[in-house]
Amino acid sequence: MDSNQKYIARIMLKNRILQSDAQAYEDLFIKVMQNKNPNFQPIKPQGSYGDRKNDGFDKTTGTYYQVYAPENIKHKEKDTIDKLVTDFEGLYNYWNKQVTPIKQFVYVVNDKYKGTYPSLHPELAKIENTYEGVKTEVFLSKHLEDTCLELSDDKIIDIIGILPTPFLINDVEPSILNEVINFILQYESPYTEEAIPPDPNFDEKIQFNDLNVYIGGLLDMGRLQSHIVIKYFELNSNFTKDELRTKFNYFYEQSQKEITEEENNSDIIFFSILEKASPNKTKAVQDAVLVLMAHYFEYCDIFETPS
Repeated sequence: MDSNQKYIARIMLKNRILQSDAQAYEDLFIKVMQNKNPNFQPIKPQGSYGDRKNDGFDKTTGTYYQVYAPENIKHKEKDTIDKLVTDFEGLYNYWNKQVTPIKQFVYVVNDKYKGTYPSLHPELAKIENTYEGVKTEVFLSKHLEDTCLELSDDKIIDIIGILPTPFLINDVEPSILNEVINFILQYESPYTEEAIPPDPNFDEKIQFNDLNVYIGGLLDMGRLQSHIVIKYFELNSNFTKDELRTKFNYFYEQSQKEITEEENNSDIIFFSILEKASPNKTKAVQDAVLVLMAHYFEYCDIFETPS
């Protein structure tokens, strides 16, 4: 798949994830895992015995999976914790000695890209401390997306269906930009009078690229909000992160080729990137794009790094 097709595949998969609850999400998870790992064995519930708290496992590695996909996880903190504790106890009591020892317990949660409760992780730590040799992890929506998009094209199509054709979107990356820009615009955080922390490396890079003081101030203000970008990446797949990085690097290289003025070259390139990356020219959108530019400036995806 090219980048356009991969993006369409991601949107189709994401819609499936957001719309799937309970058994529908478990079925989606199982289909992805069967395509990913030939040793993965799903467990079909057996009458009144159910699945013995095991939705699937890999006998060769001792990895067991339990799926939890409520309709609205935002209001299910207690249920999420209770199910984790109850399911693992049942899983351990039945499967650990009768089939293969449990080495890895994976709690699969459809968080619908909202993240997990902080209270979930201490409960996972309790399991590791109580049951010797058992490691735990949480498998979220973003992990299912990454696992699926790492598959071959034919397997991705087997999971999500045939991609629509012909493609009506010629340049899909701005749609990913729209997604992260909207996230920045809608992100709620308390007002703070905290001063912008100094970063000698950041300031040195501004000077090294001969960017003027005004632009340096814009980047500094954007850097103050870069934690919002990091939060977005925490909740979303690596595919999104990689596509955005590639796009901003492309904007930078394209602007370098287009702009040949001898004076204020870097300043003109800066505003060229801002122009290319802004879906529209409202101040709010451009302020959000400046946050992204500061992030990619800091991580050396745009402009040059001092030797």
